Amino acid sequence: MERSPNDDGPDKGKPRESAGRKATGLRQRALLRRLGCQRTMKKSLVLAAMIGVCGLVFSLEGSSQSSANAIVTFRIAPLMSLSVWGESPSGSSVASIYTMPHPTAQERQAGFLERLNALKLVVRSNLSWALRVRALEPDMGLSDDGTYRKPVSDLEVRAAPAPYVAVTTHDQAIASGPHGEHRLSLDYRVRLGPEHRNGTYRVTLIYTLASP
Repeated sequence: MERSPNDDGPDKGKPRESAGRKATGLRQRALLRRLGCQRTMKKSLVLAAMIGVCGLVFSLEGSSQSSANAIVTFRIAPLMSLSVWGESPSGSSVASIYTMPHPTAQERQAGFLERLNALKLVVRSNLSWALRVRALEPDMGLSDDGTYRKPVSDLEVRAAPAPYVAVTTHDQAIASGPHGEHRLSLDYRVRLGPEHRNGTYRVTLIYTLASP
């Protein structure tokens, strides 16, 4: 005769108790597995976070270094001086008065007079430079009889072996060079046209040192 689950007796509840123990054990094992997975996930998250922080630090350090390298620059202040040979430099310009000598018969016939090494200058510069010249006055003065005014453009200047440059009241480059100390010897030439008259002619020349 079969026993009904609802029948009373001494063994009543035993199968249910065994099934309950099995279910409890299964729940405990499932809980332990979940806890183990959670611990593993937490460790993985912590490790990933640490790697990310380290990567961020390295990235910031690299960015800081590259920025520092990009903004560090050096600028050399220009230092230039110009002086006449044998004199102390007093700045980047020199004023020189040129008085034209009376031409000889041979110079009149040639149509010009020339004076080599008429002025000697010393250039000192820590950068590339250019030497410029201009006249302070537009002419060199009147002839003795007062009938002729000598134009300043009749005067020409050169730093040999460069060609002659006609002087005007505006700056014109007559020489250039690299940094260092340089000695320049300047030549003067004055044109003597048919209209030339005897006289005492002079002009103030301004030599200036500047960047090319």
